[in-house]
Amino acid sequence: MRTIKHTELGGGYTHKRKIIVDTCELAGGEFETMALDTEGNELTCKSSTTKAGAIVDFNNALLEYAEPLQKAILNARLVKGGKYTLVYCNDFGFPVSVKITFEFIELTTYAQHSDVVKMLFVPYRKRKMRGKYFYNMSVMIFEGWQDMKEEDTKTVLKDDGVVKTTISKYACFDSRYIDDLEKVFKNPVVIYKDYKTGVNGKIYA
Repeated sequence: MRTIKHTELGGGYTHKRKIIVDTCELAGGEFETMALDTEGNELTCKSSTTKAGAIVDFNNALLEYAEPLQKAILNARLVKGGKYTLVYCNDFGFPVSVKITFEFIELTTYAQHSDVVKMLFVPYRKRKMRGKYFYNMSVMIFEGWQDMKEEDTKTVLKDDGVVKTTISKYACFDSRYIDDLEKVFKNPVVIYKDYKTGVNGKIYA
């Protein structure tokens, strides 16, 4: 028996049960895809006579048991070597756009978070691959390399030709950044909004 694909969802420090999804090549050229929990309970079992069919079964099993953000990015079917633009709020709560050449994704966990996607890519004009964990956040992915202009997120207070003063349109983590930028960029492949309402009634991205 030879493992073709293997992914583990949930478990660890999260509150989600761990689900193991495996696709294996059996004797005689048969392929089997199974989803199991850690107690050995069989959740899904599919058989195929071709490797291509087994990979389809594997991807379908992932979609069945993945979390919402994971499903959104899986459904995009990002292409290795494809050019995309990522848009999300950075650690300070302000929007950034990153032009990338996509490599691959991995469904994983991070601390207590179960809905996590680790993405590996090569940033625009860089040679080395880098990875980023996406979790507990809103994220958008667009086809092609696209630029975010300063006026998309900032308001000019003063520009006398010598000194230019700008201010951010909204406070940090404001969901309106994501709503506005969704209209600016073209050809979306992922629009995932993980909005939360604060005790002050404001909606955060």
